[in-house]
Amino acid sequence: MTVLPPASAKSQRTIYQASSPRRRGRTYLLLGAVVLVVALAGTAAWQFVTAPRILAVTPGPGSYHPRATVTVEVQVKGMSHLSDVVVRFDRRDVSGSVVIDGDRMTLSRKGLRDGTHTVELVAATGNLYRRHVERSWAFTVDTTAPPLAVESPKRGGLLTTTPVVFSGRSEPGASITATLDSLRASVRAGADGSFELPLQVPDGKLSVTLEAADRAGNVTTKERRLTVDTTGPSLVVSQLGTVVTAKPRVAVTTSDAVSVPSLRVSVDGATIYRGRASGTRELELGELAEGSHQITVTSSDRVGHQVTHSEVFLVDSTETLGDATLTRGAVGKDVTELQRLLKGNKLYAGDPSGTYDALTAKGVRGFQRRMRQAVTGIATPAVIAGLSGRILIDQSTCRLYFFLNGRLKFTFAVATGMPAYPTPNGVFRVVVMAKNPTWIPPDSPWAKGLEPIPPGDGNPLGTRWIGTSAPGVGIHGTPADWSIGTHASHGCIRMHVWEVEKLYDYVKVGMPVVIRW
Repeated sequence: MTVLPPASAKSQRTIYQASSPRRRGRTYLLLGAVVLVVALAGTAAWQFVTAPRILAVTPGPGSYHPRATVTVEVQVKGMSHLSDVVVRFDRRDVSGSVVIDGDRMTLSRKGLRDGTHTVELVAATGNLYRRHVERSWAFTVDTTAPPLAVESPKRGGLLTTTPVVFSGRSEPGASITATLDSLRASVRAGADGSFELPLQVPDGKLSVTLEAADRAGNVTTKERRLTVDTTGPSLVVSQLGTVVTAKPRVAVTTSDAVSVPSLRVSVDGATIYRGRASGTRELELGELAEGSHQITVTSSDRVGHQVTHSEVFLVDSTETLGDATLTRGAVGKDVTELQRLLKGNKLYAGDPSGTYDALTAKGVRGFQRRMRQAVTGIATPAVIAGLSGRILIDQSTCRLYFFLNGRLKFTFAVATGMPAYPTPNGVFRVVVMAKNPTWIPPDSPWAKGLEPIPPGDGNPLGTRWIGTSAPGVGIHGTPADWSIGTHASHGCIRMHVWEVEKLYDYVKVGMPVVIRW
């Protein structure tokens, strides 16, 4: 515990002296000065806090106004403390038109010209801190919509690239906006009013809205119709693969956002369809030989974009030889039989494989050359018929030889044309066959005035007719058995009735008929 010592006599004397009347007077004077200073400071602070001042003005400095009628508004804190208020508009004193309501001062002006206008406010105050309130500012009236000239792309133009770049002229500094549905892009016109505005758009026939807005909010709008086509049409072709019909069909679906596409379909290089098409179309490819074929489908739009589908497919429509034409790529039992026939005619050196290959095509070409047919390497029904059987007529001996599968099957005596009506020599083919035919008089002088003869006894054709590609010449039976072995006909080849009936069962349309001396 600490105990403070008692005050000394000197300390007691000092306290006594400080509290003397003279010292007390000085103290009171000092306290008064402090109070005065505090009072003055409080007054200054109050004057600062309550000093009138301008809070806001409308229209704001540097702003743009789109109408010719303008209400100028000034918000002043401590409006009631103002005196000697002077308002000038465009340097003219308009104080008498000013309306003061509380802390708001308003001035209405009508019929203002486009351009810059100025406002000045001067007022006196009784405030020690701020003796005057002053403000001057300017704003612009602009009631005219900005010009908008779209120079590119041209109205109704056809464009093949994107984005589309709109260019033209407007008011300097104007905001230019291009809108297409939810797509939007903006740019500000340069100091000379020019602008370039890119907008990414889809393909199609479009109507784009262009808008020019100036700083006052005036707007000019234009529509620009154009067509954009940057891509080729769509194309879907049904897959063919292997088809089991000689007359296949294919479904083609094509469309374009801008125009109806031009469609071209070809098989093995030959055009089977050409025209304009949109949507799905089913096309017949024609009657095709068994084997490999190539289909090419091309869809093009009007600006040259195109898309192509190409496919190799296989036709395997039958297993029976003679029911269909065969070509490279064909497979099956019918091809095997074709190869056997070629081998029997010494035109195929390999073993039958069932696939129509290069060696098979070579054998077919050899047979076509032998039969004086068009050399294509394609086994047509005429080729197949000729391989399976052919007829040789030797006019010098009046003999008919029938070959089956490369071997001599029959030999028959025949009658051929008399010198006045000779049987033509050459390589022909069977074109028509008929049982119990009706004899129709030919267009020849020797038959003038004769009437048709129905089937039966006395019919000049007997019971069978095998017509050839030689005009008016056929192989047929005859009731004139005595003429067989001579040159007694009017150009046809006559046979005994029972022998032509036997031959008829082996002959097929398309078989070659070789007539020679």
